[in-house]
Amino acid sequence: MIIRNATEKDIPDVIRIHLKAFDGFFLSLLGPSFLRLLYVSFMNMDSGVMRVIENDNLDVIGFAAGTTTPQIFFSQLRKEKWLQFALSALPGMLRNPVIVTKKLYHALTYKGDKPANLDNAALLSSIAVLPEFSGKSIGKKLLNDYELKIKEKGSNLLYLTTDKFGNDNVVSFYKRCGYQIDSEFKQPNQRLMLRLTKYL
Repeated sequence: MIIRNATEKDIPDVIRIHLKAFDGFFLSLLGPSFLRLLYVSFMNMDSGVMRVIENDNLDVIGFAAGTTTPQIFFSQLRKEKWLQFALSALPGMLRNPVIVTKKLYHALTYKGDKPANLDNAALLSSIAVLPEFSGKSIGKKLLNDYELKIKEKGSNLLYLTTDKFGNDNVVSFYKRCGYQIDSEFKQPNQRLMLRLTKYL
């Protein structure tokens, strides 16, 4: 298997994997066009990190995306691309106007959910592997690679957020990989989230 930086040609595969792995989740409801803008930004912006993993047939089967400077990254996205993101979410908004409008507002005001005690921490925003490849340690390889890239960019603390309830397997996976629960918080829709951290 090969893990490498994502390129423009990988983005359709990344979107497909995201929609399969996160069916019905917050970002998925905003639609493929929104996801394209987001993942291209992770790929192209200086503080972004966008990695993909290929199987032996050179098919992209997973990805990891994030940034070394979450607050700066998302602030820059809002400043430079807010209109593009709003327009890209229109199809989803027409299908589910109330839900998507709330989620779009949250997306456009998102700052990375980083508290003050995590200054200089990098963010793992998304990591996903096609469901048919689960149980083969691919996610762990991808996570290890992402951590290495973050460290190469000068960060020694990484954090991520994930659901508190109904998410035991995911939380256990991160704990086995050396992450600790730092804190919990509620999103605007009252969804309770965990913030996990790891020193690299």
